[in-house]
Amino acid sequence: MLAYQYNNKDIEIVESKNGEDIEFHLQVIDHVEEILPKLKAVRAFFESDDVYTDVLFYTYPNHRYSAIVRPEFYNDFVLQLMKHKLLMQVEWVG
Repeated sequence: MLAYQYNNKDIEIVESKNGEDIEFHLQVIDHVEEILPKLKAVRAFFESDDVYTDVLFYTYPNHRYSAIVRPEFYNDFVLQLMKHKLLMQVEWVG
């Protein structure tokens, strides 16, 4: 399993179970003009691949987003967040 850290002054990330999938709730708190393009890049990565249901993104008002991630794509999703510098640290746990 992956554990990660992020700057909670800029973004809040909460994971929850959604059936067999994992749902990420993302709230951009500060530096919106810097963070939104990064979130869009993560979304573009998954929307451009051949698997249509790997990660499903939803946009809400006030810079809130959700991503429903199939379990087999969890690591890929977290690593994309890291690649786009939305996370400060990622490590294997357990």
